[in-house]
Amino acid sequence: MVSIIYPHALEHLFTEVKMTFQDLQFALELNCISEKDIDYILDYSKKNGIDTQAIDDELLKLGYDRVFDNDLDDDDDDDFGYIEKFPQKSKFYED
Repeated sequence: MVSIIYPHALEHLFTEVKMTFQDLQFALELNCISEKDIDYILDYSKKNGIDTQAIDDELLKLGYDRVFDNDLDDDDDDDFGYIEKFPQKSKFYED
């Protein structure tokens, strides 16, 4: 059986997920932002919309680290080296 995937069927996979105010509050709580500053960021977002870059800028002004910025390089070069598994059975080696 051959399945045909139409481009419009995959459209929902590539659309940006909208963050709700509850999601924003949860992310800020997870990053140890004080309640007073969370309320400020929520009020700021209600006025200006949820823009993660602008929220990160406001967090920097308040003295916090960025929450939503991902500075990771998208290189395929990671810090993991080659891992050699131990053989299941012992082998005889001649010197």
